[in-house]
Amino acid sequence: MNVVRPIKIASPISGVSVEPKVTERTYNGRIYTEARWDDPCSGAFIRKGIVKIVDVETGKDITNECS
Repeated sequence: MNVVRPIKIASPISGVSVEPKVTERTYNGRIYTEARWDDPCSGAFIRKGIVKIVDVETGKDITNECS
């Protein structure tokens, strides 16, 4: 997955402004923060990506090390 910034974008489907849904999940000793954009008018998927990856043990942001 690509590294992304969780900012508002214009939907390529309907043209309306879309805010991402940001979620976190823990997997293999890392906390993954992901953003997902869905068109609010149609519900269609637009894009998603990783916002950051944090090592649970050290608390260090390791996003650039994993790219």
